[in-house]
Amino acid sequence: MKKIRTLFAISWTFIALGAFAVFGLGESDDKDHQDSDHNTTNTAQECEVPSFAKAIGHEELWLKHNGCPPTKEQEKSSKE
Repeated sequence: MKKIRTLFAISWTFIALGAFAVFGLGESDDKDHQDSDHNTTNTAQECEVPSFAKAIGHEELWLKHNGCPPTKEQEKSSKE
C-alpha cells in the first residue's frame, strides 16, 4: 500500500511539473506577448533582414516577427 501511495505522489508531481512547464504561472508583461507590429526601439542593425529570410521572400514577415518597422513598400501598400 505504501508503494502505491509513493507511485501516486510521484505521478502527481510529474503531472504538476508538466502542466507548469506547458502553461507557466500566468500572463507576463514581456514584450513577446504584446502587440509589437510597429516597435521602433530596435536598432537598425537588429532590424537588418538576414539572407535566409530574403532568399525565401519573407523579409516583411521577419521584420514583423522581430518587432521592426515595416519597409516603405509595405507602408505604401497598406495605405491604398
